Amino acid sequence: MKNPQGMDKKISVMQEGMLKMHEQMHKIMDAKNPQEREQLMQAHQEMMHQHMQAMKDGGMMGGDAKSDSGMGAGKEQKNGKKHT
Repeated sequence: MKNPQGMDKKISVMQEGMLKMHEQMHKIMDAKNPQEREQLMQAHQEMMHQHMQAMKDGGMMGGDAKSDSGMGAGKEQKNGKKHT
């Protein structure tokens, strides 16, 4: 591991993001108004997308963030065939 302090900071940021998403889910469940619930859900989905992108860009999800070389189980190549 090149920089343990840098990884600790990334993990701390990721944990903070997870807590925020957890709080968002509680707000979604407590929302009485369907429009409010939809807005909260959209905000939650955007945060999840940003969170996953940060993990990918930070090298926390394996593979190369700039290519499809890190395909996991169940992911398909562009030709529609599963990567083995």
